[in-house]
Amino acid sequence: MTFLIVCTSTACASHSELIRRQYGILESAVTFSADKIAGEYGDSIPDTLDNTAFLQVVRDKIPADYYEALQGYNLVVVPKGSYYLLKAYDRESNQLILFDFSCTPEVDGPVLLSPKEYDTNNLDQYDKCR
Repeated sequence: MTFLIVCTSTACASHSELIRRQYGILESAVTFSADKIAGEYGDSIPDTLDNTAFLQVVRDKIPADYYEALQGYNLVVVPKGSYYLLKAYDRESNQLILFDFSCTPEVDGPVLLSPKEYDTNNLDQYDKCR
């Protein structure tokens, strides 16, 4: 019985570490992509920028593992003139796990790591770009 408990807790730790590592890649992909979108559009983000257009722009401009990480989540891109808000949702639960305003150098909302810190119904309060 003790062996089963040790194996189960080890498996949980490994799974948790895997999720953290994947999430770290997602965070890096989001911040790296913001530079590529800015390079493509400058300070004039088109109103037509959506998840499909976003992925098309960054496809060949970011490392393959970053692109794969972005494809693993439901992305919503909200153009805001000179920048955009990117929201990443878990495909299974459809819960928001990350948000980022493209004008900042770091991910603005690592929701998965600190879910109680963010009011996900009012993301504009975290917008430092306005």
